[in-house]
Amino acid sequence: IVGIGPKVAFVDIGGKGEAEIDVAELKDDEGDIEVSVGDRLNAVVMSTSGGIVLSRKGVRNAATLKELEDAFQGGVAVEGKVVQEVKGGYEVRVARERAFCPLSQIDIVRTTDTAVHVGQTYASRIIEYKNGGKDIVLSRRKLLEAQQHANAAEARKGIVPGAVITGRVVSVPEFGAFVDLGGGVQGLLHVSEMSWTRVTNPNEVVAPGDQITVRVLRVD
Repeated sequence: IVGIGPKVAFVDIGGKGEAEIDVAELKDDEGDIEVSVGDRLNAVVMSTSGGIVLSRKGVRNAATLKELEDAFQGGVAVEGKVVQEVKGGYEVRVARERAFCPLSQIDIVRTTDTAVHVGQTYASRIIEYKNGGKDIVLSRRKLLEAQQHANAAEARKGIVPGAVITGRVVSVPEFGAFVDLGGGVQGLLHVSEMSWTRVTNPNEVVAPGDQITVRVLRVD
């Protein structure tokens, strides 16, 4: 691209002349021009009568779909914006393409307020790619689970007998408290280990959300 005017942009295609392309084809979904002078692009020659006219229609979509298919085959995460709620889940826009994310795959935890995800941009994995990209199904949950497992494996390296760790109290049953030690790994702080003095009600010592420092006694 050698120049961008109000209606057309000029493209150096080699040789003596320049080609033109409609500026509207260079805008994103929000109407902003997504390229700059000096950028390269792929386009199709639409006309040579009275000047060379180019178009990105079809070419851009083909490139996008090829990238999404490669991401599906390679298990690579893609980023998309949740556009709206639809029956059974959400419509997600991924690189100008429409995809579907089932409600059960939008998060690890159960979603009570389904509207909370609308407008958010998430990384997800493509779990289905059919009909040349017309049917694309996403799962943010699988990506979150993989990240959680990786974090858990890393967290477990430091959870050894004698280690002193800071964790967050998750719940407080009558026999003690469950403490999140990172990466989704939880440990039990038994009521008998909460204080030097006898504790009858764990809720008098800790509460969910408290950050506490504990020592690992054993790992089963």
